[in-house]
Amino acid sequence: MNQFFDQPIPPRIDMEVEKWDLMGPDPEPGIVPLSVADMEFKSPPAIVEALEELARSGLWGYAGWGDRYANAIRSWVSRRYGWEVQRDWIIRTTGVVHGINAAVRAFTNPGDGIVIQTPVYPPFYRSVRENERTLLKNSLKLVDGHYEMDFADLEDKLSRPTTTAMILCSPHNPVGRVWTREELQRVGDLCLAHGVFVISDEIHCDLCQHDHPHTVYASLGEEYAKHCAIGMAASKTFSLAGLACGNIIVPDPDNHAKLVAEVARSGAYADSAFGTLALEVGYEQCEPWVDQLVDYLGENYRYLVDFMAQHFPKVWIAPLEGTYLAWIDFSSFSLDDAALADFLEQEAKLYLSHGINYGGPGFMRLNLACSRQVLHAALERLVQAAKARGFV
Repeated sequence: MNQFFDQPIPPRIDMEVEKWDLMGPDPEPGIVPLSVADMEFKSPPAIVEALEELARSGLWGYAGWGDRYANAIRSWVSRRYGWEVQRDWIIRTTGVVHGINAAVRAFTNPGDGIVIQTPVYPPFYRSVRENERTLLKNSLKLVDGHYEMDFADLEDKLSRPTTTAMILCSPHNPVGRVWTREELQRVGDLCLAHGVFVISDEIHCDLCQHDHPHTVYASLGEEYAKHCAIGMAASKTFSLAGLACGNIIVPDPDNHAKLVAEVARSGAYADSAFGTLALEVGYEQCEPWVDQLVDYLGENYRYLVDFMAQHFPKVWIAPLEGTYLAWIDFSSFSLDDAALADFLEQEAKLYLSHGINYGGPGFMRLNLACSRQVLHAALERLVQAAKARGFV
């Protein structure tokens, strides 16, 4: 299977792909961006074949979803996480970010406090601020080279009378933590004690390393499930980010109805026929492919760590438990964030996600979902640029 993930991918220039377009109008030949969480791997062959057949039909009218779609989700989540989802808990969205924004409006009021755990995925900030809620930052702590939750600060934020929701990133993007069941239980107990609704973004749940199993927040127990909404999607798992196949799972009937109404108010009524089919085929036929993908991502992470230790021993990389995103501390380069971005992009031709946008000054986020050859070439460019600057 390594041959599948090692195969070269044609450049996606002039294809209106966000990740590639961020490099500018005339990127240097041979450069592959390692920024946006969009894999440089083709989708599994079974999905490609199914979508090719649908494309050849020439019939792509208004799409819906039914039992086959719901059962694919239910079976996948049951097999992998031991959580039994009911069909009438599922709400289809264009993506998890769409669902998070709708959930913020459905379960909180303007001015309410919403807790996020920083550094974190930038749309979390926007989902609070752009919906006119109050942002409350519960910063993660770096303890002995390992990110942990600051539970004392979290309780302080959750206990405020105006705090009504928490957006949980599980697994965490960008720091790569897979929260343990015990950690999630502590979060849940605090949220229940203070009447705080949990919006849990679990889009990277399928991409956890094998020794760090994912726990679905709602699987902690009935009371936790009654006061949460769970965001999942096939997009990260199967390289389907452009096919609009997100789902928000809400077990409580009253809360489910609230979110259905808010999603409807957003005007997003049409589902993607291609996204529906891709999810079904992925969940039903491609589980071995996912397990092999996770292995390959773990190998890429270890390659990155070994390479950086050899060439840049002062650069720190967060342990990768889940996601395919490496969180890297470049503060030893002694550059401010603008200068660091300029050095990486203009001199090393290395396009990463800027850590400052996540709330992590001095950091960059590197997408490991690429072939080993692409990763090696990117790191070699970094070495050559650093030598030219006298950094090594």
